[in-house]
Amino acid sequence: MAYKVKRGARELRLGPTEFKLLRYFMERAGRVLTREQLLDGVWGQNVYVEDRTVDVHIRRLRKALNEKGEPDLIRTVRAVGYCFEKA
Repeated sequence: MAYKVKRGARELRLGPTEFKLLRYFMERAGRVLTREQLLDGVWGQNVYVEDRTVDVHIRRLRKALNEKGEPDLIRTVRAVGYCFEKA
C-alpha cells in the first residue's frame, strides 16, 4: 500500500520510518511525547534502538516537512521530548 503526504500543495517524500513517525505524531497532535514513547510507538516495544535514533529521524522529518518560511510543525520540548503542533 502506498501513502501520499502533502503539506499544502507540496507532496513530501518520506522514508518508511519518517512516515510512521509523522503518523504517530499526528494521531497525538498537541501532546508532548518523550523519546521513549516515540521509540515504543514507532519502532515497537521489543526492539532495541538508541534514544538518539529518534533525533535523527525527527531531523529528517523536519527537513521534509519544512521549507523556507514555513513554521516548524515539530516543537522540541527541552529535557522532555517533542510535540507535533497542529497547522
